[in-house]
Amino acid sequence: MSSKKEIGSKVRKKILLSILAPGIPSKVLTDNIQFIAEDETKSNSLLYNRKYEVRFFQHGKHFLPTIQFIRENKDLKFPIVKVDQGAVQHILNGADIFAQGVTSVDDFDTNSIVMVSNPQNAIMAVGKSLKPSLECKKGKGKGKVIHNLHWLGDKIWDGIL
Repeated sequence: MSSKKEIGSKVRKKILLSILAPGIPSKVLTDNIQFIAEDETKSNSLLYNRKYEVRFFQHGKHFLPTIQFIRENKDLKFPIVKVDQGAVQHILNGADIFAQGVTSVDDFDTNSIVMVSNPQNAIMAVGKSLKPSLECKKGKGKGKVIHNLHWLGDKIWDGIL
């Protein structure tokens, strides 16, 4: 992993445009991007706040909020996919989400960023939908429906690229 570098104002403005965090004011976003760590290829990056807490991770051309940021900012407007207790341990081991374990969904399209919650409504993963919400609920669809991008206890959670 590379070291954390402070982000200059020009780079910060560019990064702000690539952060997906609907419902969060730009002031809050600005306060949460002070340092960046990039891998050797510069294709994966983590954004840190002043306390060196990971706040966003790179997925393609965009930065997505970490679970820590999501839990501290309840105003985020991402769709939520709720799973049953049987799916929880698999998801926390990095597995993708299958329709058979989904109990409820908000409305979304294919390739949408979604939050995955456990039966107690705690966010435990960030994913990308492989199918529209209509095909993601138990009894309505089959197979993988959400690609798991970040989960509790993974390398992003630990601040490792």
